[in-house]
Amino acid sequence: KRRIFHFISRNIFNIKHDSSTLRGKYVFEFSLKQDIPENLPTESLFLSKKNSLPVDNEKDGYIPARYESAVVALEEQLRLKRYSFRTIKSYKNSFRLFLKYYDNIPPEDITEAQIRSYLSYKVEQKISESYQNQIINGIKFYYEKVLMQERKTYYLPRPKKPEKLPNVLTEEEVVRFLQAVDNLKHKCMMMLIYSGGLRLGEVVNLRVADVNIAQMQLFVKGGKGKKDRATVLSVKALEMLKEYAKLYKPNDFLFEGQYGGQYSVRSVQNVFTEAKAKSEINPYATVHTLRHSFATHLLEHGTPLRYIQELLGHQSIKTTEIYTHITDKGRKNVKSPLDNLVF
Repeated sequence: KRRIFHFISRNIFNIKHDSSTLRGKYVFEFSLKQDIPENLPTESLFLSKKNSLPVDNEKDGYIPARYESAVVALEEQLRLKRYSFRTIKSYKNSFRLFLKYYDNIPPEDITEAQIRSYLSYKVEQKISESYQNQIINGIKFYYEKVLMQERKTYYLPRPKKPEKLPNVLTEEEVVRFLQAVDNLKHKCMMMLIYSGGLRLGEVVNLRVADVNIAQMQLFVKGGKGKKDRATVLSVKALEMLKEYAKLYKPNDFLFEGQYGGQYSVRSVQNVFTEAKAKSEINPYATVHTLRHSFATHLLEHGTPLRYIQELLGHQSIKTTEIYTHITDKGRKNVKSPLDNLVF
């Protein structure tokens, strides 16, 4: 049989197949539209007509700052220092808004008092403490690492970090949640997140070679802080993974998208949200709640805090100690002093 496909500009065609089953049976012929130019115009697609500077993506719809070149310089330095994509994006977005607030002033002429005034303005808008820190980080990085003006941003006040306890599911809620996931691939992902204490980005980055059956370990490469670590591989999760591998036959990434390649973070979140509603567990739970639940349940079953720290990849034991404040271990035996009084 002969199949002829004609492609036009901007179409994407993904083929996922076993080449041995198609060899000799199909012939694929491709042709392009004849009116596609050899080179794109200078002010087209990914260039801003205002400053001819590269922008992230047309669909983002943002308006560049007057001194957008400063944002480009910030991004370049962040990339050279090998910051993560998410950090670069957040620093750029917050720094661009800062520049647009003082749109008529060159960035190198903005004073420390003006920076403080901008922070006060943002605080009045009821921004979160984490977003306030993000703004400070972007501004400090530009002045200290790009312009090398150490003193200008040295004394910027940091917001007091709220001491919030993480949401944690009970073991019964975890069971209900996993039972609510029908799709085999989705269930494997959720089981690995909970059973190994994985972050959202870590589960989609897993490759087939990261599953070490001999040592019953999962290798997490390039986790938060670009740190590698090994965590536990559950026996039950492995049994499910073997069924999954037979059916889906992943090649590179352990969990691939519909058309191959890495499974998307957004899709994992959608899977979690659907199963959360179906199982009627804690409505405030997120994918990261499974990681918190992993640590809490290990602690409740007597696992030393030091081991939990290593499995989670925490640099400081103080970060891991937060789970001691939410576990029920030992707390059930504590009586109120009122109960010791005789009336």
